[in-house]
Amino acid sequence: MVSIEEARKALRNGKLLIYPTDTVWGMGCDPSNQEAVDKLFELKGKKQNGMSVMFSEKKHIYDTCNTNKKAKKIIEEFLPGPVTLILKSKKEFAKGVMRNGNLGVRIPLNKTSLELTKEVPIVTTSVNLHGDEIAKNLDEAKLIFGSNCIYLDGEKPKGIESTIINLTNDEPEITRIGALYSTILEGILES
Repeated sequence: MVSIEEARKALRNGKLLIYPTDTVWGMGCDPSNQEAVDKLFELKGKKQNGMSVMFSEKKHIYDTCNTNKKAKKIIEEFLPGPVTLILKSKKEFAKGVMRNGNLGVRIPLNKTSLELTKEVPIVTTSVNLHGDEIAKNLDEAKLIFGSNCIYLDGEKPKGIESTIINLTNDEPEITRIGALYSTILEGILES
């Protein structure tokens, strides 16, 4: 097990990291390091472009993505929290991170994740081989990915994936119902 500082250093050096988020165990790398992103795709067996990037603060989302009034309301109301927002990106990342110019963004409600991303954003995807069950703990993660990754323990995930909201069109669309779903969210989406 590594410390937060060792984990950040590993990410800067192009390593893949497994770490806790508020929802499920996350797996990621530096979103601007093409070699690391390629390795992540290969290791997971992922074919389709598009992953999320985890930030520590809302201002990083505003600096990175285009946001309208409705997107801002959702960001302010639900982040940090178990939500992934799909937004149009203003910045470029390594090939494979974005899909059609869109970027998934997260700010997890998890002390370990927030501490980890204080200096640099991190790709975040679930810890599993593409299409398989998500690892429930670090022991399962190690069985799947072994020495291909660095492991960071910390505040444990709740075990339910994030709710995904696509904010790239005129009307917001929930593309996956996950850990967050409430009448408040419905009201904001419909207003």
